[in-house]
Formats: sequence, structure tokens, C-alpha cells
Amino acid sequence: MADTGAGATLTLSTTGSVGAIRSLTLPELSIDSLEDTDLSTTNFKTYVKQDLAEPGTMQVEILWDATSNYVYILGTSETVTVTFPKHTASSSTNATFAGTGFISNLKLPDMQIGELQVATLTIQFDGKTEPTFTKES
Repeated sequence: MADTGAGATLTLSTTGSVGAIRSLTLPELSIDSLEDTDLSTTNFKTYVKQDLAEPGTMQVEILWDATSNYVYILGTSETVTVTFPKHTASSSTNATFAGTGFISNLKLPDMQIGELQVATLTIQFDGKTEPTFTKES
């Protein structure tokens, strides 16, 4: 059963609160391949996986508040935890996605008449603690 992202939260162990979150774009985990085709191969190239996976980046859009006291320190290692909204009312714990990483980019908001000021944080997962999804239970 599908659900929306309403109620999802983000916790950064060092930075703390990042403000009013408008959207979270979770990372795309990937592993590259190496071509191992040789002269005896026919019809299709062949591949093997690389040794290490890419932990990816996460984009966080926040509503900018110029009166806030939020401190965004680029490059500080911390535990990054996304808590999903509860899917089933009878569940005792929410699903989570967590790993270690750091804020690698802060895009300050554009300012336009009739538009909300939205800033974007990019969080680079560092792979020191592998990103892990824990299901709701």
C-alpha cells in the first residue's frame, strides 16, 4: 500500500534541526559495473560488479526562515536519520533510513515576489556507516 511523505522527519546528530522540511529526496544507491568481455564472448558484452557501492546523496528542501538560528556547517560528519511516516496505525516503530554523512552543499533561497523562500541542503552519505533501511514494525 502506497503512502505520502507527510510526517517524515530528518534528524542530524550534530546539526540538529534543519528547519521546516518541504521535501526529502532520498539517495539513489548504486554499484557500477566493469566490462569483462573477452575474445571468446559472443552476442553480448559481459560484466561484473565493481567492489564498492556508491552511497549517494540526499536533497533536502527547507522553508527558509531568516529569523532562525539554524547553523549549517559544511563537512561535519554526523548520523543522518530519515524517519518515515507510520504506514500502519498498529505498528510500534516507524521505518527509518540511516547512515553517516555530511552536508556537502547549501543552496540559499531565491527571492521572488509571490514565491516562498526555499533553501536546499545536499547531504553526502560517506559510507563509513552503511546507509540502512529498517522496516516499520
